[in-house]
Amino acid sequence: MIKLEDKKFIQLFFLILLFKIINGYVFTYINHRFFKLENAIFEELSEKEMFFLAVVLAPIIETLIFQLFLYRLLDKTRINNMPIIIILMSFAFSQAHWYHWLYVVAAFINGIFLNYFYLYTYKKKNELVAVLLTIVLHSSYNLFGFLFVE
Repeated sequence: MIKLEDKKFIQLFFLILLFKIINGYVFTYINHRFFKLENAIFEELSEKEMFFLAVVLAPIIETLIFQLFLYRLLDKTRINNMPIIIILMSFAFSQAHWYHWLYVVAAFINGIFLNYFYLYTYKKKNELVAVLLTIVLHSSYNLFGFLFVE
């Protein structure tokens, strides 16, 4: 039986996934309409390699670095202001996505969603659940982009 708390959790997961998808489409539209910035970094990869990198490897590595490790580090500094922590973690996350400046801005906003979800899950459940569910959220978003965004 699913508890009320679990239902809220599932709703939050899908709501954040929806916000991340909308954010991705908004920035894709802005780029195509106004800037036409290119990202040639991954053109050499096969579709299978790109899938593995984007949907499997990147979400695991980035969650371990930009949520787990970075939150542990910030926690040791005794920063207790959650919005500040989310912004710092999101800034770091965005800096790992320098494909072009507009992508960095989109990654910062998506980082806010990921980091909010991670910290919410961490506080409501525990660190392991937060890490695993954040990986699933990140992977789900990347899978959507892989399948439906050019």
